[in-house]
Amino acid sequence: MIKEPTVFILGAGASYPYGYPTGQELREQICSSFVQDVNAYFAQEKRVDPCIAIAFRNAKTFTETFFNSSTKSIDLFLARNPEFMLLGKWAIIFRLFAAERESQFREHIKDRNQDWYSYLFNRLTDNLVRTTDYERFTENNLSIITFNYDRSLEHFLYESISNSFSSIGRENMTEQLNKLGFVHIFGHLSGLEWQDIFGKLEYGRDINFINVQKVAENLKIIYEEKDNAQLPIAQDLVRKAKRIFFLGFGYAKENLEALNITQVIRDEQEIYGTALGFMPREIRQVQSIFLEAIRSKGTHGTVRNDIMIEDLDCLSLLRKHL
Repeated sequence: MIKEPTVFILGAGASYPYGYPTGQELREQICSSFVQDVNAYFAQEKRVDPCIAIAFRNAKTFTETFFNSSTKSIDLFLARNPEFMLLGKWAIIFRLFAAERESQFREHIKDRNQDWYSYLFNRLTDNLVRTTDYERFTENNLSIITFNYDRSLEHFLYESISNSFSSIGRENMTEQLNKLGFVHIFGHLSGLEWQDIFGKLEYGRDINFINVQKVAENLKIIYEEKDNAQLPIAQDLVRKAKRIFFLGFGYAKENLEALNITQVIRDEQEIYGTALGFMPREIRQVQSIFLEAIRSKGTHGTVRNDIMIEDLDCLSLLRKHL
């Protein structure tokens, strides 16, 4: 179990092992598939929503403009071109629901050596032996902050605990998981059926049976608005944590600023982060962000050896430090 106050901060790389795209892959998929996604969506039934009609007529223009912009991320492109905001959200939704339908877990994932979801679940439940021990799941002192829209981790944890304690009613499992601190900074595709959230969709649902326009209302782009009720909640979780793990995170300046990270981190916190494929200079640059923030608070003489940003995947980092 996880007893010390711990927070995970997830970036796109965190759900990559389960079939979700990285930021670069999302760009590639949108550029190659959005027009076909729109055509397939409209073909299955007659639709009259004017917003959808506009999206259909302009899908090709949006795709060509995004492709020719050479902009590395859809978020940044939409910040620069807000007239494409709705189309961009549709493009994200199509691709993430496709990934959701094709996602694989446990022994079915491509590389078992990156299955950190299973490792985490077993850490959360390693002392829960008897049937009635499921009630102790909430003794875990873990909160999860994610910059991702996908719902894969919540889905995985629910399936895992429900089947681990199969004789216990699923409503009891729901109660346990709803108490786990889970914050989607910029929204998510939808709540899952078991979650205490308004508006729910079954995991892996066919896009043809989804109101894409309504789902788009759940999503915020990082540059879109600063008045976000989730940000103070996330910042408070980071502030109170003893250990902070950045998993699959790119350390983009705007994401760190969204968390107000330089203000909320404290000298006594342990900071760990994946930096898979980073150059040594890039790792030092990330470490310096945290070091400078701590020193700015008057701890100039502090020598930190526990800001561990390492060229590791999520599972390797957790096995080494969690």
